[in-house]
Amino acid sequence: MEPNTGVPNLPKLKAWKMPEWVEPVVIVGILFGAMFITRRKSYSILNSSNSPCYKSLKPARDDFDYGRDSFDSDGYRSPSPSSSQFAPKRRRILGIWTVHTPNSLRFARHVHSRILQKFPFLIEMFYWILTYFFYRMTAYLSAVWYGGSVGLWNVAQDHGISILELEAWLMGGQGTGTERWIEWRVQQWFLAGVVAGDMRELFLTVLNRVYALIHIPGTVGFIAWYYTMAPSHTRFCTVRRTMSLLNLCAFFTFTVYPCMPPRLLPREFGFLDTVNAEDAASVWMSGNYVNKLAAMPSMHFGYAFCIGCVFVYESGFMRTWCRPFGSSSSQKQWSLDDASSILSPSPGATGDNLEVPRFLKQMEDEGEQETRRSAFVRAAYLISGVCYPALILLAIVSTANHYILDAVAGAFVVLISYLGNKFLLNFLVLEDWLLWALRLVKPEPTTGMKNTS
Repeated sequence: MEPNTGVPNLPKLKAWKMPEWVEPVVIVGILFGAMFITRRKSYSILNSSNSPCYKSLKPARDDFDYGRDSFDSDGYRSPSPSSSQFAPKRRRILGIWTVHTPNSLRFARHVHSRILQKFPFLIEMFYWILTYFFYRMTAYLSAVWYGGSVGLWNVAQDHGISILELEAWLMGGQGTGTERWIEWRVQQWFLAGVVAGDMRELFLTVLNRVYALIHIPGTVGFIAWYYTMAPSHTRFCTVRRTMSLLNLCAFFTFTVYPCMPPRLLPREFGFLDTVNAEDAASVWMSGNYVNKLAAMPSMHFGYAFCIGCVFVYESGFMRTWCRPFGSSSSQKQWSLDDASSILSPSPGATGDNLEVPRFLKQMEDEGEQETRRSAFVRAAYLISGVCYPALILLAIVSTANHYILDAVAGAFVVLISYLGNKFLLNFLVLEDWLLWALRLVKPEPTTGMKNTS
């Protein structure tokens, strides 16, 4: 059966095509703008005498990501200027094996190491370039897995139809026609507005562009913003690892379970490709840039749900709502006493005369920073965290690009990725060897620093 382009039967829409150069320019501008804003201001690339080794500019670091032994209990300590600073690193794999990896700190004076130290956000850009490489591989691997493009197309179509029928069964869709599918009903409501010429036509135009133009720039913009604004690099790394693992899980699913979006199903299913009918498609959604048979899970909603969760968390709403009964001062004292009992079980020991673990101090600092935010800012975080995923959900369904279960799967993968995000720390072994091969030192981050100089 032929794919459903949806264009011939689509009511006339107001077409407006964005020039193809706009999106790449916007994304490059976001990345290089973030690179400039997060630079280490007083660090000189040309003067190598200021970098015999990387000094610890601030004690709070993502201990797992930046060079120290994976299972040390101490805080980050910069190496002393002696031969021991180049000793091999120790890494743990799956919590079972201990391996030694080369320490690339001896290459700190190399010019490309100093460039990274000046602009540490370049590391984040490298991570996302690597992610895009793996995404591009999914379509090729799926075609190989299913015996070619024709076999892949037929399997993906069968998967899409199966999801529609499962949804109709789960949601109690009545009858045998297209009206039993909620995605069809949602899109038809908007298309009826196009025929009537009411506000639904404008709303559909907005949703077409939300789907096409926000996904990539919005996600890149969030990464750049959160690298700059996160209270600590530890918190940023948790989010970055969650999104990276989300990508890996989704890419694996795209490969073994290709799924055709509603807009590409045969015409008798009644779905229309409103995005392409309006010439609203992004340059990242056409040609070799996209895997068209990767509807399950929805990365549009997965990214949006992850970003929304971060906004809600940063609003402080969940911590306020879930706070146990009692004053904040008593909770803080409980935390200090608990830390004291861990550090010293001797009688009479209290949190006032013992060193608080670094992670606890960091949590308190982050909590104080969130408390200093105005009620307006916290409300803006909360509203954005709820409305952004809801808007993306409406966009992916009304434009016939995803099924409801795609969004459910996207949210589920986000939760699984968050719970298992530290699994990616096992790959630090490979990163150490890559840095050694490139004669490169991984820079210290500037996230969470009030003064990046």
